[in-house]
Amino acid sequence: MSKFEKLGLGGTFDRLHAGHELILDLASYYSDFIQIGLISEKYLQKRPKALGKHIQPFKIRSATLIHYLKSRNTTCSIIKIDSFGKDKQIASISDLPALLVSQETYSGALVINHERSTLKKPPITIILSAIVTTDKGKKLSSSRIREELFEEKS
Repeated sequence: MSKFEKLGLGGTFDRLHAGHELILDLASYYSDFIQIGLISEKYLQKRPKALGKHIQPFKIRSATLIHYLKSRNTTCSIIKIDSFGKDKQIASISDLPALLVSQETYSGALVINHERSTLKKPPITIILSAIVTTDKGKKLSSSRIREELFEEKS
């Protein structure tokens, strides 16, 4: 598959871990410019996550992503996602040629392409990322990391 001029992806990216690194490295493989829709604190208040009060602030998560991608010689722009559906709106009207998604967000990518077709825009190429698992075969996730870090202390 050829490289894209730019590529989009989105998420919370709390406590950068091997799963995030896989997604970011894959994104860097496909493009030298990544547009990231990063979930904000305002969004998280409306759609809480497990142990959400322990999610790192937006500025820290954003800086971590920028630093990581810079180390991979990849440029990125961060778009703050404040409301549910805004990520799909942005992708539906944007000029992104490709979108990197996980199995959990794949259905959202299909919705985006459906919305694009109603707007008479070409579909976005969807790239599906693998899921990283722990040595116990469980999905590696920020929620699981927060549980390990904070559940006993709460």
